[in-house]
Order: sequence, then structure tokens, then C-alpha cells
Amino acid sequence: MPSTSAPTVPVERLGRTDLGSLVATCARALAEARRLHRPVLASWARPLELADPVAVWSRARRSTQRSFLWQSPWDDGSVLALGSARDLRGRGERRIASVRAGWQSLVRDLVTGGVTVPGLPSGAGPLAIGGFSFRPESPYEMGRLPDALMWVPALQIRSAVPAPGAEDRPVAAELRLNAVLLHDSDPEQVAGGLLHLADLCLAPETDARGPHETSVRTCDSTELPSAADWKRLVRRATDRMHAGEFEKVVLAREVRVAASAPFDVPAAVDRLRGANPGTTLFAVDHEEYTFLGATPEYLVRVADRTVHALGLAGTVPRGTTAEQDAALERELVDSTKIRHEHDVVVRMLRAALGASCADVTAETPPRVVRLANVQHLSTKVRGELARDSTAGILDFVERLHPTPALGGHPREEALRWLADHEGLDRSWYAGVVGWADAAGQGQFAVAIRSALLDGTSASLYAGCGLVADSDPEAEYAETCAKLRPMMSALGIE
Repeated sequence: MPSTSAPTVPVERLGRTDLGSLVATCARALAEARRLHRPVLASWARPLELADPVAVWSRARRSTQRSFLWQSPWDDGSVLALGSARDLRGRGERRIASVRAGWQSLVRDLVTGGVTVPGLPSGAGPLAIGGFSFRPESPYEMGRLPDALMWVPALQIRSAVPAPGAEDRPVAAELRLNAVLLHDSDPEQVAGGLLHLADLCLAPETDARGPHETSVRTCDSTELPSAADWKRLVRRATDRMHAGEFEKVVLAREVRVAASAPFDVPAAVDRLRGANPGTTLFAVDHEEYTFLGATPEYLVRVADRTVHALGLAGTVPRGTTAEQDAALERELVDSTKIRHEHDVVVRMLRAALGASCADVTAETPPRVVRLANVQHLSTKVRGELARDSTAGILDFVERLHPTPALGGHPREEALRWLADHEGLDRSWYAGVVGWADAAGQGQFAVAIRSALLDGTSASLYAGCGLVADSDPEAEYAETCAKLRPMMSALGIE
């Protein structure tokens, strides 16, 4: 269970001095908006101490239809965000470029105030947070999560991730309140609304029963497609690869669950956190939907002009004994099929970073990453931005997504085959989730080991990278292993 401790600096201490500083920041933004004849983003910050960010999010998410939770082992950073000051959307093949252009335009005239907190994990100032679907067509048509949605949160808290077992100890954090001022905005009204949001989100929990529901839940599950049909699809894909149509394709399947009572999202997030150390925990609330997961894979990270990408491809199960685990690891490392699948991904990452980076390097040989239920081959790829490069995190997201680990290779041929044969709306599964700052730094995770929830319904996804000699039975077993963490977190098993 997450800590139910309140923030150690109560919201009542956001008093007259804070209100005056916030109003002054909004007034300067209003003056800029009138001078420039366009909306201007105001961002005000102050230090804060709080206990476990996940516990704060579990309470605060009830106050708004839009929230975001992020905890990453890559820099031990945490982001908690609530409400929206401005949405950044895109659609179609240019969706990421549209979001990037909107974000760059918004931060061009940024007005800041308050007191920033030094020494936080990577990134600074107001963030754009959110994600992108796997492919640009289906989410709008299916009416679930948007094709591309990033937004500037009205309330943003950044801190380090508490050490395991220390979730009830206060950590230094930065509270940031953001608003977009128009020519006719009222600075006092805007500031008052932001402080009211902070009051709602950071006030101590008054319900002694705690954040989690205790209702008994029964679930009915349906595989889409059926196991037999999915295995036939694997065989059709390998036939096309033998014919030379493409080299690799990543085929997904869905388990759709109907429950007798709504899923307890905070409880699921807490189970994911406890059972999947070393993964990135994320949860996105958008209207009636929640997209959550614990992913071992990042797409790209940019910090201090260093670009990091990760190739994670090739999977075997965990063993039930140390001897079995070691034998399966040897199988992973020695498999020609798996090494080929992995190398396809690494080659693409190196080429994508090489367009803007100098000194691109890749780990060799690949490492083995052990998770709760599976083991993966993993290769880190790193590059330093060239001196004349202005590329930022969203440029690399556009360039890399989807990698061969998510769609296939060559990209266009593999994605075309999936569109014609997979028959699923992946939504944000195998898409990306993360954040960007105004300087082009940021982190985006590959949205796997994830689920999309809507009250009493859930869609869980898993996929496998197929090459010409893939075996349908083995690939199906791999998807079952990949589904297990999320099923356990949701209490479906």
C-alpha cells in the first residue's frame, strides 16, 4: 500500500507572499500577451517537501480529469502533474511535428517567477507531458486516447524518486504552477484558480479509509484474436518474411477484460511499482481513460546534449530455479534468431542518432536484463549532439518511433502488413509516453507492459518480434509471460 502521509509542507503555507509573487508573474505574462498579440505561458515555482509522490497522486487525481505520474530509474526522477494549462495536439503523419511546433511556439515567450529548486533530476522549468499512439490513424477513429496528446500541466511537481522503503520520508521537490495568459485574462483570477487547484491536490487526506477500494471483483477475459487465430497470423507473417517482403514484424494481441467493479487504479500502480523494480512507472488519466504501465524500455532520453536510446529486443522467460534461469539466459545470448532480431533494432538506432550526433556508440556485447517474468537482450546506444545541431527530444521521438522493436523492419513494409492483418487498435500500447522541457531535454518511454482502463473494462496488450524462423507456439508463450505483470497488478489472475 502506498503511504497516505500528507506533504510535510502543508498547502496552507502557500500564503500571501506566494499569492503576490504568483499574481505578479501572471501580470507580466499578461503584459507580454498584449504586447505580442498572442498567448503567453506563465510558470511560477517554489520549493516543496512532500512524502511519496505516488501517494500524493493517488489522492490528487480525484480532483481533475487530467493527470500524469512518472517515476524513472534512468535519472531517479519523478513527475506528478495535474490539470492542463494548454493542450498540444497533432493528427496524422505529422502529429509529432505539430506537437513540437506548438510547444516551441508556447515556450518562446515564457515568463517565469518564484523560486526554482536546484539539483533536481534532468530537465527544468515547465514541462510538456503526454504521449503518442502506436500509429497515427486508429485512436481517433476508435474514440479512445487521442492520436497525439501532450499538454502543459496546470500543477507540476518534480522530485527525486524515494528510495524503496523510504516512501514516508520527505524529499525535496519543486512545485510549479503554469497558466496561459490571453490579452483579456485577469492575473488575480488566474493566480487564485491555480492556488485553489494546489489546495485541492495537496491538502491532506481526510478519509481515514485510505485510497484503495476493497470491493470484490470478478473478471471475464477475451483474447483478440483467439490463440489459434493469432498463431495462424504468426505463420502468415513468417511466410511473408521467407518470401522477402520484410525482415521483421512485431505482432501484438489484446486481452480484453470486463470486470464486475471498477478497477482500483492506485492499487494497480502500487502493485506495479512493488513487483517491477528497475522499470519506469507511468499513469496517464485522460477523461474517462487511464493508461498505465511499468516499462523496462526507453525510446530516447536527452540531457545536457547527450542522447541515449535503448535497443530492447529478444525475449526468453525467467526460470523457476537459478539453474533454469542461467540456462535460459544462455539460450537468449546464443540464439541466432534472437541476436538477429536484436541487431536489426540496434542498427536502426545508431543510424537515427547519427543524423544529429557525433561519436555514436553502442554497447557490445548486449547485456541481459532480467525482469520479474522475462529476460531481454539490451543494448544502450549513445551520442553527443553535434555542435551545430538544434535537435531536441521531440525531434528524436519523431525520427525513432516506431522502432523495429515496436513495428518491424523495414518500417514501411512491416507497418503496412500490420495495418492489413493485425486487426487491433493498439491505442497507446507500443506508442510512447514521457515529457519534454523548453530546452529540448526530456525522456520518452516505450509504452509496453501496459493497459488501457475505462471503469470496469481493460485492454491489455503484448507483442512479439517475429523473424523468418519464429515458432508460433513459442511466440504465443512469450506474450503470455509479458501479460502476466499487468494481469497481476489489476488483480485479474
